[in-house]
Amino acid sequence: MIDIILDVAIIGIALFLSFVSWIAYKKSGMKSILFLLLAFLLFGIKKTLENLHIIAGIKESTLDIVATVLELMILLLFFIAVVKMD
Repeated sequence: MIDIILDVAIIGIALFLSFVSWIAYKKSGMKSILFLLLAFLLFGIKKTLENLHIIAGIKESTLDIVATVLELMILLLFFIAVVKMD
């Protein structure tokens, strides 16, 4: 039960950071912040998918593959955000 509560908190924080990144992107127009926004959104989606087997009864092995691909995309977006020069 505590793991679900922590996952909901993580999803909330990811959405909050996405919102803050969106505001920062609108003010500055920096592309690197846009990549951070996408990474935070994907992180929230990944955490939601990881818990989807509890809610919808979807096979956990399928969700693991999708979650792993999302992790790779998140790491790539963080890397691009750090390296990108504006």
